[in-house]
Amino acid sequence: MTEKYSPQDIAAALQKVGAKVFEPTAEQSAIISIATNPLEPAVVIAGAGSGKTETMAARVIYLVANGYARPDQILGLTFTRKAAGELAIRIRTRLRQLRAAKLIPEDTPLEVAVTTYHSYAARLLSEHSIRFGIDADVAPMGDAAMWQLANDVVRNWDDATYTNESAVSTVVDDLLGLTKLMLEHQVKPDAIEAADLAVLQELSTMSGDLNDHVRKVNRALTQRIGLLPMVERFIERRQQSGQLSFDDQMSLAADIASNFADVGELERAKYSVVLLDEYQDTSQSQVRMLSSLFGGGHPVMAVGDPCQAIYTWRGASAGTINSFGRYFPKAPGQTGAERYSLLTTFRNDKAILELANVVSEQIRV
Repeated sequence: MTEKYSPQDIAAALQKVGAKVFEPTAEQSAIISIATNPLEPAVVIAGAGSGKTETMAARVIYLVANGYARPDQILGLTFTRKAAGELAIRIRTRLRQLRAAKLIPEDTPLEVAVTTYHSYAARLLSEHSIRFGIDADVAPMGDAAMWQLANDVVRNWDDATYTNESAVSTVVDDLLGLTKLMLEHQVKPDAIEAADLAVLQELSTMSGDLNDHVRKVNRALTQRIGLLPMVERFIERRQQSGQLSFDDQMSLAADIASNFADVGELERAKYSVVLLDEYQDTSQSQVRMLSSLFGGGHPVMAVGDPCQAIYTWRGASAGTINSFGRYFPKAPGQTGAERYSLLTTFRNDKAILELANVVSEQIRV
């Protein structure tokens, strides 16, 4: 299929019907059309204020105008309902203007599936949880209920080290944090214990006085090993209650995607193009789910900025962007570029950019 309308052609047509759009820059045009082949996986490094949302919307418009995909065949994922709503409105508005410009038929649908990563995982789990014998229709356990259950586990533990009144709240927070990370990274308690014991063994062979940092590491690993049986009990209690946390939902959705190939076949048939917003903040479970569903050359465009990673506390990694090609490799015969950049900012003064680059330098090292 050949290109009928370039990004510049589309912008000019939209301007004629009153749309407030600018002609895309060379950077934006390359991303909007993914110059060599618009249906290949690619990752976009998008700096703050670089017109990311408008470029993503323009990408959708380009694909629809050129007949590469229908709006209802495009999936867009982001982190918050607010961001999903804003992107959906932007795309819907542009599609309506595209229709007014006579570049697409009047009966072209205007709705694109734009939702949050968690909502998408919940939908996947709802449709396929029967494969694991799970009732996914039960409302997820909220933070308050999770804290109460963890608090009950800690207070009834048979070790005074953890049940001392002054230590309970700290232990509860540590228990919840460790459980969350284990679910995000799909790590079992015995694997953590083995790794921690190996490090402790190495530390025990060090001669001379240990410095403060090494002593802190020793203490932290010892405390974590002590928490592991409590984590197992906490997870067991949650399973007995029949309720899932949001982390459970994401982990189970990833399990479904990676264990049942037909689920991926169904999702790829439904969505011929996938857009992943704020990709730098995706967790290990989210990446595992998405790569199982849409890896192997499916047209996935991930957009993100490693300098804006804000969810490292729950398992995300700024390095996720650099490993995009490992999780979403190109198929044989796909020869287009894998990485694009949106580096020109339209929002910030030069002095602000220079300061931000200095502050974020350690993140990029």
